[in-house]
Amino acid sequence: MFSPTLQESGPAKGTRSSRRRQRPVSNEHSVQQPKAKRQRVPLTETSFPNPDVQPELFEVKADKLDLAVSKRDGIEHTAISAPRKELSVRSKKPKAGERITKGDGSVVLTTNNAYTVSKLPALPDRLRADAQSKTDLDAPFQDRLYRGPGVLNISKDRQQGAIFSSSGYALTLTHTHAFLWPYTATIASPETFTFTLPYPSKNLTDPLPLGSLVPPSASSEEPGLVVVMPVSGKIAYWESIASATTLDFIRQQRSGVEETISGMFSGEQVIQIVNTESAGFVLVFSTGRLAYLSVRDAHGRPGISVEYLRNGLSSNALGFFGSIRSAFSSSAFRQEVAAARATHGSKVGERVVVAATSRGRISSWKLHRGGQHELLADADIRNDLVEAVQEADDATRQFAPETFEVLDFTFVPRGLEEKYVRVSRLSKALTQSSDVLQHGLLLVSMSDRRQSRYAIVEIVITSDGPEVDTVRPLTSYTTLYRHGAPEKPRIYLPKPGLVAFLVFDRAVVLASMVAPPESPDAQLQDDANILPASFEDVIDFRDEDTLQVIGSGIEEPSSIQGHGLGQDEQRVTRHRTKNPGVVLLLQGVGALRVAVTEVDRFATEAPPKVTAKSKLEQAVFFGVKGDNPLVFQGKRELPFSSQEIGNAAIAISNEIVSSKTPFLATLPASLENNLKGRVSYLEGLILYLKTLKVDLDERTRWILLYNAEKMAVATWVWQQHEQFLAERPKSEKKTLISEIVTYINENQKTELNTAVGEVDPVRHWFIHDVWRFDIFLAWAYQIIKYAYAERLTDEAGITRLAWEAVTIKNGALSQAHQFRSTRAREYGVDPTKVPGGNAIPEPWAATQLILHNSRRLIEFCYKWFETNPPDSKDTNAVTANLLRQIRELLPSLTSQYLTGLLDQADWAAQSDDPASQERARTYKQGYEEEVYAKILKLKDLRLWEEAIELAKEYSSFDSLAELVVHQILSLEQSAQEGVTPGSTVQETVALADVKKQRMGRLFEEFEEKFAFRAYEVLLENNGVQAVLDFPYDKKGYATKFLRTKPELAKISWINDVQREKDIDHAAETLLNLGLTREQQVWNKKIELSLGKLALMVEEAEQANGDNASSAPSESWAKNGANLEKIDQELELIKIQDSLYNLILPTIQQGLDESAELELAVKEHAIMIPKRQKALHQLFEDGLSRLLRHEALHPSTLIDLLTLASLGDNSAEANGDQFCLALKVAKYGLKGEDRVNAERLIWRRCFIRDDWKIVNSTNEKDDNDQLQVLGNTTTYHALFAVIDEQHSDDKFQPFVKPSEALGVYTEQVDRRFEQMDEAFLNKLLDCMKWEDKQLRTYIEKSQLDLWYRTTKESAEKTVAEAYKRITAAKAQATGARLFDAISSPTRKGRNGKGLFGN
Repeated sequence: MFSPTLQESGPAKGTRSSRRRQRPVSNEHSVQQPKAKRQRVPLTETSFPNPDVQPELFEVKADKLDLAVSKRDGIEHTAISAPRKELSVRSKKPKAGERITKGDGSVVLTTNNAYTVSKLPALPDRLRADAQSKTDLDAPFQDRLYRGPGVLNISKDRQQGAIFSSSGYALTLTHTHAFLWPYTATIASPETFTFTLPYPSKNLTDPLPLGSLVPPSASSEEPGLVVVMPVSGKIAYWESIASATTLDFIRQQRSGVEETISGMFSGEQVIQIVNTESAGFVLVFSTGRLAYLSVRDAHGRPGISVEYLRNGLSSNALGFFGSIRSAFSSSAFRQEVAAARATHGSKVGERVVVAATSRGRISSWKLHRGGQHELLADADIRNDLVEAVQEADDATRQFAPETFEVLDFTFVPRGLEEKYVRVSRLSKALTQSSDVLQHGLLLVSMSDRRQSRYAIVEIVITSDGPEVDTVRPLTSYTTLYRHGAPEKPRIYLPKPGLVAFLVFDRAVVLASMVAPPESPDAQLQDDANILPASFEDVIDFRDEDTLQVIGSGIEEPSSIQGHGLGQDEQRVTRHRTKNPGVVLLLQGVGALRVAVTEVDRFATEAPPKVTAKSKLEQAVFFGVKGDNPLVFQGKRELPFSSQEIGNAAIAISNEIVSSKTPFLATLPASLENNLKGRVSYLEGLILYLKTLKVDLDERTRWILLYNAEKMAVATWVWQQHEQFLAERPKSEKKTLISEIVTYINENQKTELNTAVGEVDPVRHWFIHDVWRFDIFLAWAYQIIKYAYAERLTDEAGITRLAWEAVTIKNGALSQAHQFRSTRAREYGVDPTKVPGGNAIPEPWAATQLILHNSRRLIEFCYKWFETNPPDSKDTNAVTANLLRQIRELLPSLTSQYLTGLLDQADWAAQSDDPASQERARTYKQGYEEEVYAKILKLKDLRLWEEAIELAKEYSSFDSLAELVVHQILSLEQSAQEGVTPGSTVQETVALADVKKQRMGRLFEEFEEKFAFRAYEVLLENNGVQAVLDFPYDKKGYATKFLRTKPELAKISWINDVQREKDIDHAAETLLNLGLTREQQVWNKKIELSLGKLALMVEEAEQANGDNASSAPSESWAKNGANLEKIDQELELIKIQDSLYNLILPTIQQGLDESAELELAVKEHAIMIPKRQKALHQLFEDGLSRLLRHEALHPSTLIDLLTLASLGDNSAEANGDQFCLALKVAKYGLKGEDRVNAERLIWRRCFIRDDWKIVNSTNEKDDNDQLQVLGNTTTYHALFAVIDEQHSDDKFQPFVKPSEALGVYTEQVDRRFEQMDEAFLNKLLDCMKWEDKQLRTYIEKSQLDLWYRTTKESAEKTVAEAYKRITAAKAQATGARLFDAISSPTRKGRNGKGLFGN
């Protein structure tokens, strides 16, 4: 190609009208040409292999190279073979201007209210195969990509490309090939032109070839292609991509033009090719030089020529070409050219070229067709740019000015409509169209080692030089750009100039150039040429070596695309679009379009905004796709507060659950896939929030979790619905789920719109109303209730409905709780705790309605089993199977119900609302009742093991004890009765023993909480011996149980003696029982006696012990005190027994207890005045308890002794009744109670006698007076007390009459404090009556003096009696004096003198 020795002439043969390849003159002069390979149908390159033909395409893959024949640089220089013969099926060629983008088949990668990113389907098979092979190798290592043999070699597999939207083609170049295809094609394998480059790169590290399309010639509809090799400078040109013979024509008509670019420096490279369309191309060199490239001669025939442009600082005028030495020595382009761009001139064939160096020098030329050019402007504005950027963005002040760099340049579009000009914040240069003024934007940056700050700077280039105008800082993107990336950062401003697109190697930034709303701050920024913050968003790509932008191009709205074009550009383009955008070539992916959704919205008063919701939506709905090249997390933080992100998350979650987001289909072909997709979206939402590390409040977290639970449950329920449909006969396709959806109130669901064809209520509900799932679950029982009450189906139908209801209710609640337990941590909440507070919504799975209907459903099942037992022989097989399944599900359903009760109670308890707190108490109480009743109820269905597990789960030890014990007793009873279906008696007995062993293990697991209740149940059902004989109590819980239950003391002391051999504790138990708890006097006497015996035995054992220490002394002291208590209690019992024996003869004729009481009252209450009703009641109550042999309280016994009339002979057998009462006070009362009791005893004793008669001594001798005094009750009481003092000198219960006044007249005995007020008042009246009687005797009959006289007489009589006993030397030394003087006393009672004979 371009051989300088080849001089041929002749007409052009390689035209569109002829496809015949010209025969060479001779084999010697035959020249190979570049070949265009047509792929008109979506067939791969290996579809029709031909082993006889050498491979036409050069492969540069690490796993394909033949190292034996490849050169050191890795590029194999093979001879260019002849065009391969292949089957070519030509598809219909689109007409000029035909829209091939309609229904383009693209895949939306992300979208929001501002823009849409979509992946275009068209990609050459060769490029797709290479990308797929690398993707497949990376697939198993998604988190950390494997870099082994056969994976992408960065050097060999590099690509570079460009987008030509005017023709609808995309170009990709490698070291060896060029691929050209219509990127807007709607098929995956488009018509592809593959060119084998005639001069491939020598080294893999060489820059990739540069290429550009050439506008089609007058005779062709297809554009041409020019390719420049950057290092060698060689140029290949195809006049038409559809023709492979154009090269022959170029070689024949070359007229001595060299095949390489002449004048290139050593090491100089071509770094950019700028299409100036009909005028040709501008080449940019690495040295900073620019050259004009033409591929046609003046007659329009193919011909290559290259001319260097003069720089702005050159002062010589050596003609058009100038001096090469001057060009080389020019300082104008010793800097790297960041970008060169061309725009239309005012005349046909004219172009204006603007070049910007990275250091900030701007130059512009006017370029004419044929290469003529003139310099328009040239100036270094670096300082102005740095100053403007730092003034607009304070963050750049921290960067050194030396880091300033110009990255790219683009022209501002002209010919815009007035509505767009009016809203733009760019300068008035928008309205200019003269070539004298050029209007453009610079993309600049300032950096340090960690980040870069980017800005868009508006410049206006006039004859006076460039001027800096508006500065628009970028705040959302600060990533350092890679200098070695295939595509340098680019800036595009497509018409209508409202949105700028900034393309980086792994990101695209969209920045609004629209003026913000009017405000004082905006005015100040406007005066400073600073663009206020407006819409700005970043589209990030994954950080992968195989994924990077290798080319890009602009797309402008077709409605305004033609405005401002030159006359030679007024052609109908192949691709049309409604909104501006850019198309990216992403290596390993294909073509991506980033397009504004509705550009006119940016010109409204409510332009698009980047919101927290829009960013979350992008991450949620598009981030879950594994093949999405975009990345939505980990790149940068969102500029929103936690509250904003939380509110946005709730809104998105609610929209997903209710299908109100535009990203979800509302008429899916597969509802199950729809539900699963929504579940995955909710999962993606919380995962994304976790990566953001947002501090969400508790309310937000629980709302998100509740919505996720509902979606997971809805998915499971739909699967069950399909299973129900499959199991039902064809004539009965209405499942419980169908009925629920139908019966739910219209105000609680989204109505069907039949006008638009919505006819499936079930699918419609699952699409729109999953957020109301609590209502759905509550209706499960209502359907059965309605069908049963209205008799809408038979018993088999009711059974199936009940089975479906139990299955759905249990399964749904189980799924919800399982989801919460496994996933709650992801939401940052504790699954074991129920949230509360006024802001937290009610737990959706534990609403009052769900709980009420769950209870009713469980109760209905038990009721249904009563009439439809699952084991009945009359039940058909299908119904029996359903009943058995219901029975098996009841334990789990019961568990869900109990959990709901706890959740509702815990949630309501945390509310500040009093009504909610009251409801919490109600549900807590209800739970305590239900957890016992519902678990215990399971045993009726013989679900022993399930019930036991539930009781353990909910720590219901009452029900657990009853279940365990009753199961054992049931087995033992079955074995005793011989009724053991399915097993032998021996097996049943063995099983019962196994259950007992488990009961022992439960003792160890739950300790007293279970053991005590188990023993209670065992005691109630099997007696004391079962408790004492239980063999698997290894830790003595029986003893602990008995000792902690005072009411079981009668059993406890037996256990202490038999099992524990603990005599001490047995004595203590008996003592405590006899002293404080025993109500029966006989039992009390026995218990105290046994206790006394045990203490005496213990004392004997200690006395016989070998070791003497302080411990026995302390024990003896304690035992002594206990023995004293026992003796005192036994004395009280003795007195009570003696009183009973005195009354017993009077009740012999009684037929029953009431008759006996009546006889006793009639006989012994004669001393109580009838009008003193309270005393009568008090006496009758005490007497009835005495007759029932109850152990009387000391005060009650005192009342009986002081109020009863016992007859004259009672003292001979039992002693004086008032003296006995005083002894009761001594033994049974302490402190103030004893003092008051003694005063009461003496008061009643004093008023028994008529002291008026005693005080009347007229006409009486001393003997008569002594006889009267000796017959008084007071004398006998004093005599008995003084006699008692000879055996107990501490017994001094004497009270003078005046000291007995006032007792219990103001405040009753503490025994009566809880009595009603009426009785208390009557009792106080009685006390006052007694007190009045005594006071009268004291005041009117000198009772205090007579008391002294009587006491002295009693003392004298006792003393005389003891003298007689001593003198007679009585044999009974310890006999009581009362027995020795019984005859005189009796005579005194009969009226004879006390000392007379």
